[in-house]
Amino acid sequence: MNMKYPPLNMQLRNGKVKLQFPKCRGCNEFYAHKKYKYKCSGCYKGLKNVTPWKDEEFRNSVNEWAEEKIKISNRNGGLIALSRSLRLAFNGSFSKERRVVAIYSLIEKIKKSYQISNIEFYISAKDGEELLRRTGIDVPEKSHLICPLILDWWNMKKYRFHGFELCYYGRYGDEDSFCEQIKSIPPPPPNKQSSLAQLLR
Repeated sequence: MNMKYPPLNMQLRNGKVKLQFPKCRGCNEFYAHKKYKYKCSGCYKGLKNVTPWKDEEFRNSVNEWAEEKIKISNRNGGLIALSRSLRLAFNGSFSKERRVVAIYSLIEKIKKSYQISNIEFYISAKDGEELLRRTGIDVPEKSHLICPLILDWWNMKKYRFHGFELCYYGRYGDEDSFCEQIKSIPPPPPNKQSSLAQLLR
């Protein structure tokens, strides 16, 4: 037995002792096993190279990349303008058509003004939740306007998004799905915004 990574003894209620192996010496995330040389199956078989999302350092790099892009985007005032307009358009006084057209037009205008400076307009999952849950009435058409702007869509699972938002825009909030999709920086962009005609249906 490798004494460098000894198993932990766990006493069961019946008095028997069961060996429990410590965390993987490769990633320290999953449990190790003796047959995998005290690594988890992912590290032992080299799956971390195929699915870099399982590597904490890679995940941190992806998040840092997104934070920087969002920070640059927020400097130009698009988020503030969007928040103010949402509060007004979704205050319950306007028809669905009027509020959707107003916010859709504003987002397009912000995107065009950003393009002049060669910047893309994005928001964070945290800001997305704020705009959806605490800025005016909470209706599905607002979700289809805001969620396509969320650059760090993989972080949506950390916040209070509705099931359909998480399903379509957050790739189900499923880490296994992220492993298949996020393999490099930049990661895949958010799902595209519906057309105005689709939003008005």
